Amino acid sequence: MKAATRAFLRACWACATIVLASCSSASQAVPSAVAPVGSGVANEMPLGRMSIWSVIESPNVPGDYGIYDNVLYSVNGDSPTDVWAVGNDCCYSHGSQEYTHSLIEHWNGSVWSIVPFPKDEPADSSLRAVAAISSNDAWAVGNAPYPNNQAVIEHWNGKKWSVVSSPYVYNNAELLSIVALSRNNVWAAGEGNYAALLEHWNGKVWSFVPGVTYGGLTILNSIAATGPKDIMAVGEFFPSTNLISFFAEHWNGSKWTNATPFSSFFQSDFASVTAVSANNYWTVGWEEPNQTNQVPQTLAEHWNGSKFTLVPTPNKDPKSGYLLYNVLAGVVAQSSSDVWSVGTWTYYPGSGTSRSLFERWNGKAWRVEPGPPSLESSNNDTFNQLFGIAKLRSGVLWAVGNQAVPNYGDETLTVSATHN
Repeated sequence: MKAATRAFLRACWACATIVLASCSSASQAVPSAVAPVGSGVANEMPLGRMSIWSVIESPNVPGDYGIYDNVLYSVNGDSPTDVWAVGNDCCYSHGSQEYTHSLIEHWNGSVWSIVPFPKDEPADSSLRAVAAISSNDAWAVGNAPYPNNQAVIEHWNGKKWSVVSSPYVYNNAELLSIVALSRNNVWAAGEGNYAALLEHWNGKVWSFVPGVTYGGLTILNSIAATGPKDIMAVGEFFPSTNLISFFAEHWNGSKWTNATPFSSFFQSDFASVTAVSANNYWTVGWEEPNQTNQVPQTLAEHWNGSKFTLVPTPNKDPKSGYLLYNVLAGVVAQSSSDVWSVGTWTYYPGSGTSRSLFERWNGKAWRVEPGPPSLESSNNDTFNQLFGIAKLRSGVLWAVGNQAVPNYGDETLTVSATHN
């Protein structure tokens, strides 16, 4: 399966995003009313509104077959001149096995460049999330399906990336998100042996921390925090073979407990979470309205410290005679009245090519925002999609994903905006 297809499905089923702790003290009331599906809440985009986003060129690695198959899942940075993005590139032959390499890229304020992955990295590795603490301290996590289907943890010391030992999980393990509170307090979340997987770094070693797990496969897609006693992890579990339901759990400094989301959907998923301030979180993903209308639509919920509230979100092309595929894959908060989310929507008519989706919370409502003109094209021969978004302290926003380039394959996509 091509990286583009894998990435598109991952946005729906389990997308990882990393959000560094935000310590803003501001708070904002959130509307509690729930708009019906297809109500068109904030759907209309005023004509002539300019995009604040720009596509920034990023490098790619060709596979053994001369075709590019690259994707970036996560982005984060310590400063405007020190930003990391991670993902994978494919495909490489190893006997009868086709495998990927981790893809690590760095922004120095002027250009993106590829940074070598560790020489002892497992042969079939993909990095799903990155967290930057300082110029000489960053973490990345992911998974290596081959040969042992185990989690991968890597660390940047200012000079090179190295593999760091992680606890062994029987059967399988993947880490999909990471949040760094300090050099000695880092959390990673994912799935291991079909259960929610939470690991903690205390400055010396990574160790397991028991979390909340439901019956069937349980996956944590994203984790965010405001401090050591206020952490939220979100994801999905499978109550039956063909159904998906979102869930969340909260860390109070001593244990993880269930944080029940609002639910009135046939299927649903939390893909990403961000912290605005203590007891003030946003989480986004997708929902399918009912059994007869199984088309993913955008989803956002707000946590006020005691409960989740469903907040209406728009979907692209509201004038269509039928619902179009819309999912939110990453979210980040600039403030309580300025929250951004990115994802994917499917363009019709034609082949159903995916397009990047930008949405913003302005303190009162979510609305669709224009993306770079080059990503808004209706050319069905190309696709583009975004999986991760991050905010730098300077007000700079970065989002990453991948895009199709005719005759060249699938390449990395990085977009940036300055928005104070």
